Amino acid sequence: MPHVDEIVLTIPRERPFYGVAHLVLGGLGSRLNLTLEHLEDLQLGLDSLLAQQDGEGEITLRIRIRADAIEAEIGPFPPALSNALEDEASGGVGLRRILDAVSDGVELGERDGAAWVTLTKRVNGLGR
Repeated sequence: MPHVDEIVLTIPRERPFYGVAHLVLGGLGSRLNLTLEHLEDLQLGLDSLLAQQDGEGEITLRIRIRADAIEAEIGPFPPALSNALEDEASGGVGLRRILDAVSDGVELGERDGAAWVTLTKRVNGLGR
């Protein structure tokens, strides 16, 4: 089984704390020599998901560094998030369209009655 580094960050679900997630992502990007484009894509995907719900509780960001990709798992979200991800009928720039544009894979999962989203960004040269 290949070695996978993992970083887990749990923060209050309040906008002032979202900058902490950006700092972690930026530091990781620097450590891995990510291009600015890759880093901005990951940050935009994260921001788009974090904007879905402000308020009570906590949100967890789990980043896995694989040989050829970075996976960012974010949650928990209300189960209604699946509707936002699947609703493309509006023809506008919806959440799913943004996530598809900035990542190479979007997976919606469910754990303990809550929605979790995993974004995958393929990056060459991550193998250590």
